[in-house]
Amino acid sequence: MITRRLTPEEFAATRINPQRANSGQPVPHLWQYVEAIPVADFCGFDCRTGAVTHVYRMSDEYEHILVNSEFMGVAMVIVIDLGQQDIYGHFLLDINPPNTDRPE
Repeated sequence: MITRRLTPEEFAATRINPQRANSGQPVPHLWQYVEAIPVADFCGFDCRTGAVTHVYRMSDEYEHILVNSEFMGVAMVIVIDLGQQDIYGHFLLDINPPNTDRPE
């Protein structure tokens, strides 16, 4: 499966009026996509548990599915293009302040 790592600019362009989504149907191959993401794209974080606690709808154009890592504030975001009903790409989101040390 081909994956696409989004640049910060590409990811930012998909953030349109974020609203928490409480329902929806993921694309059928979501987990196969997550498994196909190159290890290097996780930058040392572990998202293998597949825990999703947040999904955001970006207007009617995109959906952001946050696959949590083992650390608070870090998730692999899978961006869904709602018009195409397919995965647009992925982006490792780290909302922690710069230079934050990982817990030991």
